[in-house]
Amino acid sequence: MPVSDAAEVRTTSRERTDCGLTPCRPLLKWPGGKRSELPLIAPRIPEHSRYFEPFFGGGSVYFDSIDSESYANDLHPDLMEFYRCVKHNDERFFKRLYSVVEEWELAPLAGRDAIYYECRKRYNASTITTVQRAADFFLLRELAYGGMFRVNANGDFNVPFGRAYAKNKNLREKVDHLRSDVVAAKMEHLSLSALDFADFLDCFEFRQEDFMFVDPPYDSSFSKYDTLDFAEQDQRRLAEALMQFTGRFMLVCKATPLIEDLYHGVEHLRVHHYEYQYKFNIKGRFSRSSTHAMITNYEAALVTSEAS
Repeated sequence: MPVSDAAEVRTTSRERTDCGLTPCRPLLKWPGGKRSELPLIAPRIPEHSRYFEPFFGGGSVYFDSIDSESYANDLHPDLMEFYRCVKHNDERFFKRLYSVVEEWELAPLAGRDAIYYECRKRYNASTITTVQRAADFFLLRELAYGGMFRVNANGDFNVPFGRAYAKNKNLREKVDHLRSDVVAAKMEHLSLSALDFADFLDCFEFRQEDFMFVDPPYDSSFSKYDTLDFAEQDQRRLAEALMQFTGRFMLVCKATPLIEDLYHGVEHLRVHHYEYQYKFNIKGRFSRSSTHAMITNYEAALVTSEAS
């Protein structure tokens, strides 16, 4: 993996501004993203020399708060191909995106859903991760109802068009953002991989000054890790790996009985809880209100509050 210069991480807005770190909004929508929880997470990130994230997803924490040598991993191959295309400014990727953007801008509002469904059809017709598929993946993430990612029993992406997005005038701006200087600067620090989290962790000799942010798929019936369930045995594998982690880590996840069983009462861990309000509830499948757990192996005092 390529290595970039390490830098001391700063945790407050004033420190970030004075020391040159420019926070950057996430590059795409991602279910379970932590952008709305950053006010609770960012101030509790310890100083570190290297940053690791085994379930990168939308990367909210990295793009907002990290300015060090960083390693991002996610098992989802299309997601990581998307980041690869952005990092390397892949012309084939951007040519496809701007082609769809131009089509979008010329289409009447009532016809924009057809553009979405054509992207979805093309995405589902391919089973191999390609630049084309990564471009369609980004467009689906931006325009799917509720920002959801869901597949059916055949593995086909089946989320309908978010009709409220038909009036979206910022699609070109979102694509332009992927090529902005601030994104280029963030991607320069980032090494990418698409592995099972355990294989990712096996790639490194960790040190005490390392920091890992862990945002695993939630322990629920609707959590998906790629197209497979992130099952109880995977949560247990993760807990075992964290108990052996040499550096410092922060795990943020929904507080379920399994999570409480795995982490509560462990002597060297701190477990804090806070209330979280989900923005979407598709067909009443889950409660919008939830309790989240922040679990660290270092002191990170948390004042109970509500994130939304």
